[in-house]
Order: sequence, then C-alpha cells, then structure tokens
Amino acid sequence: MPISYFIFRRKKYAPEVGTYYSYDIVAYGLLHQGPVQILQDVSTDAELVFRMVMAFNRYSLSPLHLKDAVLDMLE
Repeated sequence: MPISYFIFRRKKYAPEVGTYYSYDIVAYGLLHQGPVQILQDVSTDAELVFRMVMAFNRYSLSPLHLKDAVLDMLE
C-alpha cells in the first residue's frame, strides 16, 4: 500500500513560552481510511518538517521507520 506523508500545523500553549505553532507528520495509506501513523510535535520549524515530508514521500518511507527517520533528521 502506498504511503503519503502530510504536515499539519497545530497551535499549542506552554506556560514557559506562551502560544506557539508545532508541526506534526501524518502518514496515510488510503485517505478515506484514516491515518496509518501520527508523529506529533515534531518541530516548530515548518521548513524543516516540510523538507522531511517531501523526502519521506520521494523515497516512499515505510511508516515503521518514521520515528527513526525524524530523529536522524533532527540531529
């Protein structure tokens, strides 16, 4: 089943910093069946998360490796 990755922005609040936006990565198999995997609060850097999603889609990353791939790209 082909997987497609998407970026979602969420407005969040933390007492230490106030209101901020965080970006999630969501993996879908078939859009009408709901997400296969969700990785929340990946980063506050939209450009970085967008590049991740583009790479994951380009190389057809398996959702099994999503967390490890994100951690590698954050280092």
